Amino acid sequence: MKEIKYLLGQRIKKLRINRGYSQQQLAELINIDQRNLSNIECGNTFPAKSLLALSEALQVSLPELFDFNYLAKNSDEMRQSIIKKLDNISSENIKIIYRLIQSMN
Repeated sequence: MKEIKYLLGQRIKKLRINRGYSQQQLAELINIDQRNLSNIECGNTFPAKSLLALSEALQVSLPELFDFNYLAKNSDEMRQSIIKKLDNISSENIKIIYRLIQSMN
């Protein structure tokens, strides 16, 4: 359970940052204390009562909240996953991804 709490906390933190929320802002959205959210993100506590509110505030489904696969993959696995996903992406999004990759070099 300790590893799940840690992974979930890391996932919540990443989603929070991606959405542009501070800990205080997200805590207010889900009606908990900021210290409680900090403990959740550090993996010290499990947000049993706040799971649904967290998924709604972070705009992800509950299964997506528990998607830790990206954390466990090494570079080669991530590269292969990206290549597979490119087959299902529209031409317009391919162009966007191409420009993004070009800007990294």
